Amino acid sequence: MSCVFLFIKRAALVALACLLSLPGLAAAQDDGRGRTVLIGFSGALSGASETFGKSMANAAEMALGEINRQQPRIGGQRVFFRLLRQDDRNDPETAAAVARQLLRAGVVAVIGTTSSTTAQAVARIYSDAGVPMLTPAASAASLSEQGNGGFFRLVGRDDEAAANLIEYVAHNMNIRRIGVADNGSVFGIGLAGGVVEQARRMGVKVVARESIGYTSDLRQMVRSMKQQGAEALFFGGYSAQAVLLAQTIQQEGGGLRLLLASNGAAGATYLIAARLASNGVVAIESGLPPQERPGWRRFEEEYQQRFGLDIYGTTPFAYDAAQVLVAAMRQANSTNPRTLIGTLRKIVFKGLMGVVAFEPDGELRFPVFTVYEGQEQRWTALKTYEGYHPAVANSGSGKSYNASAGQAGP
Repeated sequence: MSCVFLFIKRAALVALACLLSLPGLAAAQDDGRGRTVLIGFSGALSGASETFGKSMANAAEMALGEINRQQPRIGGQRVFFRLLRQDDRNDPETAAAVARQLLRAGVVAVIGTTSSTTAQAVARIYSDAGVPMLTPAASAASLSEQGNGGFFRLVGRDDEAAANLIEYVAHNMNIRRIGVADNGSVFGIGLAGGVVEQARRMGVKVVARESIGYTSDLRQMVRSMKQQGAEALFFGGYSAQAVLLAQTIQQEGGGLRLLLASNGAAGATYLIAARLASNGVVAIESGLPPQERPGWRRFEEEYQQRFGLDIYGTTPFAYDAAQVLVAAMRQANSTNPRTLIGTLRKIVFKGLMGVVAFEPDGELRFPVFTVYEGQEQRWTALKTYEGYHPAVANSGSGKSYNASAGQAGP
């Protein structure tokens, strides 16, 4: 790591500390609109994942704006909710610094982080402080196994996504040989490992296992996997990298289906970036298909009018995170963070993406996944899975999840 990079990183952390120590960023102010209640947002707001993180911050901001227009009262007081956005740059050290600064600023809850790597770095910090953390994107199964009482997530687990995707690949696509690659992140490695495990269980052969970075020779990897007889390539990594892989497969003449999971690709932004290379890409994401989401058309139109087309598959979960946080405060009639954690454990809330209710470890009680395919630069929903897959519910991990009672969708 260069001295220049270290200097820039330290300077950024100092600037962050100065910003959050400014007067006016403390919670519980009264500015004429009522008592200000701060909700933190921690995510990648710069770098390769900038639009990904900003899309979720925008959605959370939109939700709080709608709530503020209702002039809510909690504990007998008029309250005004404010989102305090902070850029963790998808870096664990920066995310930890952001977490400590948000706590000092007096946030009552945090929406974030936007990656499993940073979530792993900060979940304990928030939990020890008694402040709930709701992630709209971090899906690594290991996150709920760390015993952090303030951890909640709005999306399904990676192992659940892997089980449903491989079941679809084997039974609906009739694919028997796949290559598997990850991007070296906590998210990518865990997800790719889950795919390998599920492939073994379902009789799908993994002909190659790779780990790649931003400087890897993607052409060579694609050629090698095709030579080894792979019919599809599963990639566990970020959506920006998945765009490059789709384009590389197209440039190499196709013949290899790209499979993705839980990285937010199933949204307009991926289609715009990948263009024709998105055709034939199969992705599984948390949530119901758009046409089955109550209020989706209104959300999509308002979001695009305010912020443009940067909607990822995970974007609306940040909207739901803000909504369920305020619903919990209203239910508890309190903005106390520790009270909020207890209320979140009991809440049942009908959100944009479906019913939000949590298991004792912070996992969704009613996970839903949908498989999409890129067709003529649109995402077409192929199949929806509801409830926990038996391979996850009966994994021997000591969890008491209920196995899926059935499936819905096309």
